[in-house]
Parts: sequence; C-alpha cells; structure tokens
Amino acid sequence: MFRDVNPKPTKNVFSVDLEDWYQGLEIDMDDWGKYASRIETGLKVLLDLLDAAGVRATFFVLGWQAERSPHLVPDLVARGHEIASHGWSHRFVYQQGPKQFREELRRSLQLLEAQSGQKVLGYRAPFFSITKDALWALDILVEEGVAYDSSVFPTVNYRYGIPNASRAPGFLTTPSGARLFEVPLSTVRVPGMNLPLGGGGYFRMYPYALTRALSRRILEHEDRGLVFYVHPWEFDTEQPRITLPRWLPQWTHYHRLESTVGNTRQLLADFRFVPMREAFAQQLAEAAKR
Repeated sequence: MFRDVNPKPTKNVFSVDLEDWYQGLEIDMDDWGKYASRIETGLKVLLDLLDAAGVRATFFVLGWQAERSPHLVPDLVARGHEIASHGWSHRFVYQQGPKQFREELRRSLQLLEAQSGQKVLGYRAPFFSITKDALWALDILVEEGVAYDSSVFPTVNYRYGIPNASRAPGFLTTPSGARLFEVPLSTVRVPGMNLPLGGGGYFRMYPYALTRALSRRILEHEDRGLVFYVHPWEFDTEQPRITLPRWLPQWTHYHRLESTVGNTRQLLADFRFVPMREAFAQQLAEAAKR
C-alpha cells in the first residue's frame, strides 16, 4: 500500500503543530479547563525566530484552540504561513472511530478556512495517530477534500508509527483505492530500523550536531528534503510541571526544553525551509485534479 510515486521534493519543510502545553500531554479534552493557557508564550518566541530567519512554515492548527484564540490564524496568514488542520480534540485517531473523526475533521476545516480565508490543503493527526489500526482515516481525508496528509511516521513509537511505510513523500493508495499525497516526517535508515529525525522530542533528545549530520545525510544521499516539526510549547521553558500517571509521556514532553530555542535558531541558519504547499506544489496540483 505505501509506495513512492515520483516522490522527490527539492526543498525542506518546516511545520508546527499548534497546540497548548497541556494538549500535548495526553490529557483528555474534557479536562482542559483545569489548566491555564500559555499558547501565546511559546508561539511568540517561535514566530520571532521564523521572522528573523525569513522562514515561512506550515502550521497544523488544533481546531479547539483556533476557536478559543480566533486571532491566531489571521496573524499566521498575515505573516505568510500556511494553515493546515491538526484535528479538533487532539484525541488519538485510532481511539476516535470513523464517525467522530469525520465530524472533528469537518469542523476543523470549516473553522480554519473561515478564519484564514484560504482553502486548507493539509492534515496531521494528533500524535501522528494514523497507524495500521486507523488507515480508514485516509479515505475520510480524501472524501473531505484534504489534498495531503502528514500523519504517517515510518518508525516505532509507543503512541504511533508504521515502520514499513515509505520514508519518502509520495502518493499512497487508501484502503478504498483512492490516492492521497503523504508527507512522512523525516527518518534515517540505520541497520534494523528507521531512526526518527523530524523534530519534536527527538530534536531535544539528540545533540544538535547529530541532527545536523543526519539531516545532511538525507539531503546528500537520499535526494529528498527534510520534513521537520515543532510545537509552540517547546519554546516555553516556564510552563507548569505536572505529574502524569505514566512517566514516559511526561519525560518526553519536558526533556531539555531549554535546548529548543538555540537548536531551532541554528537549524534555521543551516537549512532553508518552506511551507508544504510550496515544497510540494506540483504534487498538490495533481491531487486537486482527482
């Protein structure tokens, strides 16, 4: 099912999963009202870094957050960034089921298009949670008019991953036989596994020199660009520390937050980035013909 079809992008992509700090901690939406919003704190730091580097990015915006902070999307559009969907509730797709997934997707697309004044082309699942148990979601994306997906992470993780998925952007065939353009996060092939590289917690765990070396390996030896992501809360070192029932999501969330700003500044200096709509303009034009 996952195979490359003319997959060679020539530019690197910088993307942002726009969500608040507590939304990235596997806390259910029903409990979000207990926590203070800090979405503006880390986002301002990130936007200043992007502006200083002259970089435009793709922002996968959580619908719930866009509804409560309606000024965010228009501001991002005014700065030249692309708006895409990150769903509505930040619940794992494989825990939603088709009916809830479709309703949340449609609701987020309608709101983001109204706020941005633009057609929303892309989607990324919360926690990259389109796995082998949720491939049905790909057909719903096509049916709802999404041109590209960036949810499939070709690696192993306790929350997500399809290890045997294509590591290169390209068209895939959905379970019903439709075609959808998929943009997986960057990984590097090492003996026995795909090593995740594309950002988030991995960006904070690795020494920056390793991130740069692995990125150059992809660019020089695999003839494809980088697909990178961050969250605004990773730029907010003063966010509250709370204790979770499980140690692993707590550790990955808070680990080395102080490294994010410096590493990102260096990354933006070392590599050129564009939004997905620009990097894959030819493929998205083809997808629009379906």
